[in-house]
Amino acid sequence: MYSLRGRLTVTFIVLLIIPFVTMVVILTGMSNSEIGHSIEESTSQTMDQYASFVNTLTNQVEDVANQVLSNEVTQQWISGQMNPNLREDRKVLLDAELRKFLSSISLNHTYISSITVFDQKGMAVGINDQAFHDDSYLKSEWYTAFKSEERRWAPAHLDKYQPSYLQKESTNSLLFNLVHLSTFQNIGVLKVNVLSKEIQKPIDKIKFGETGRVYLLDMEGLPVLDQQVPEEMSGYKHVWPNILKDNHSGGKITVNSQGKQHLVLFRKLKGSDWTVIGEVPESELFEKMNRVQQTILGAAGVLLLLTIGAVYGLSGSIARPLSNLVKAMKLAERGELSEAERHASDNAPRGRTEVGYATQVFQTMARRLRFLIETEFQANMRRKDAEYKALLMQINPHFLYNTLEAIGSLSAQGRSEEVVDVTESLGQMLRFSLKTDTDLVKLQEEMRYIRHYISILRIRFGSRLDIDLKVDPMLEQLSIVKFIFQPLVENAVKFSLENSHTAIVRVSVSQEGNRMVIRIEDNGVGMSPELIEELYEQIANGKISDVLGASGRRIGLRNVLARCKLYYGPGLSMNIQSSPEQGTLITIGLPRNEV
Repeated sequence: MYSLRGRLTVTFIVLLIIPFVTMVVILTGMSNSEIGHSIEESTSQTMDQYASFVNTLTNQVEDVANQVLSNEVTQQWISGQMNPNLREDRKVLLDAELRKFLSSISLNHTYISSITVFDQKGMAVGINDQAFHDDSYLKSEWYTAFKSEERRWAPAHLDKYQPSYLQKESTNSLLFNLVHLSTFQNIGVLKVNVLSKEIQKPIDKIKFGETGRVYLLDMEGLPVLDQQVPEEMSGYKHVWPNILKDNHSGGKITVNSQGKQHLVLFRKLKGSDWTVIGEVPESELFEKMNRVQQTILGAAGVLLLLTIGAVYGLSGSIARPLSNLVKAMKLAERGELSEAERHASDNAPRGRTEVGYATQVFQTMARRLRFLIETEFQANMRRKDAEYKALLMQINPHFLYNTLEAIGSLSAQGRSEEVVDVTESLGQMLRFSLKTDTDLVKLQEEMRYIRHYISILRIRFGSRLDIDLKVDPMLEQLSIVKFIFQPLVENAVKFSLENSHTAIVRVSVSQEGNRMVIRIEDNGVGMSPELIEELYEQIANGKISDVLGASGRRIGLRNVLARCKLYYGPGLSMNIQSSPEQGTLITIGLPRNEV
């Protein structure tokens, strides 16, 4: 009994029994009325928060409506509608300007789904691509309610004047008279839409007992949103006139519904005729807390027994060192070997014990594992860099030899001016290629390099070369691996001239999603399905050594794909569409990289 295990057991029993007994006394001493009042207050606060949210939203929508109505674009459109002599082309222009303005307002306010203006003659202009000439809205419920009863907020409904992707979404609308501010003449209605689901999501999250419900109702006690009121939860209808007459902004009423006492909470919203109603059977409030009490007591008793057994079964002299060792192992599992080694060293138990020996073995294992991982990582990085440099060196002599041969040929023909042009372009290319401080360059610099190369090709082949280069200007400041285009263009020109008198080559760089896409298309001899499959397999399997040792056709393409695979890894995508004598289209996808 005087052992460490016994002392820990007695201490934990005392520490647990006292809070346990205190908790039971407090919970059983609390009255159901106090518990119900607590839940009632919590729900009231949640309803107040929702009411505040709706009030804020309605104020924001009203501000948007005032902004639209007072804007010069809207007023010019109203003036145009009032002018019977206005030319038709001027009306079309005013409609287009108004659509553009309403679209910009909708985009700048995420809670606004659409804005539409309606005149009194059957014409509607919104954020769609066209104006509507349809007077059916003059007979719609929201329009007639606004005109006859001045109901500024319309309940949930479908609006065919919204964009097509929103026409199946229920919407609530704020309605304003469309007034010419200079003459105060009313020519129609301004309608600002808010998706009903944006208003309904918060109210659906309000929990009020097990079966309690919270609704947003209009002046007639009907749901404003797409909510269905169950018959058994509609007791508020018996006291709805009293709620409307109540001068307070909120309150609570107890009603008898189907033989049960129901608690009804209400909050009236400012700026609209809406009311938030919450209803729940009173018995549910106390029943839930009774179940909570029983659950707490049962869980506390089980926890007490389990804790007593666990404390008695563990030895304090082993539990803490083992816990520290487990924590160190978790650090090692996450790859934090240095931290794991330090933690195990700092918390190693004193004396020669089994746990101490296990801790020492773990420290040694973590130290050796960290050394092996660091060594292997450095070796892999050096090997990858060496492979990349070898591939890069495979490119530079290739284009240099071809260009020098071209210069020699031009000199023999006495074409000195063209020799100067080729030499100047070659100098620019060499200056670019000798920059070895980085493997990445801006796409703009790579394009400048390939344009120099194309100028050399045009001098060599003249009218036999038809080459076009298109680059998305938005991509020019992005980074890319050096020397991607020159080998591909060289291959395209070479194999196109083998197949036709004129080489037709199209090069484009565009953006698709979050990727940079390079396309090289030619009218060359094409590629066999076997060669294409071989390229796919080499790049997919990472056979870089095969590319370094390759000596056959398409060495430039292999080189480019190999270097991109080394640098981008799984971020590289490739597609080749080709057949013999039908030309080739090579598509390379790369991740977007900022310089």
